[in-house]
Amino acid sequence: MNSYLNSTDAINALHGKGFANDFQVSGNDLLWVQGHSFVRVGEFAILEYYMIQSPKNHMTRLVVFGIVATHHNIKGILLRHYKSYTDITPPILLKKIKEMNIHACNPN
Repeated sequence: MNSYLNSTDAINALHGKGFANDFQVSGNDLLWVQGHSFVRVGEFAILEYYMIQSPKNHMTRLVVFGIVATHHNIKGILLRHYKSYTDITPPILLKKIKEMNIHACNPN
């Protein structure tokens, strides 16, 4: 997996791989922004992720997730900002992170 120094490069790389939709965390679901519908925890997988630390503040970081929702036939991007280790990862992401054994992007 490639590593990127900034979020723009990571997002552009994902766009180049067909990750064209946007997701937001909404409770214990993902909101598919363009489709105005929810994607449940069993309906998506995290295919890629990139953790980018702020060059100005090492306590601030951004995690860029490449998400596929096969039930909806879409690929998209979810951005999560962490300003410190006190920020809480939503349960929907914790489950998927554990499925992938991605401990590095879990700030808890």
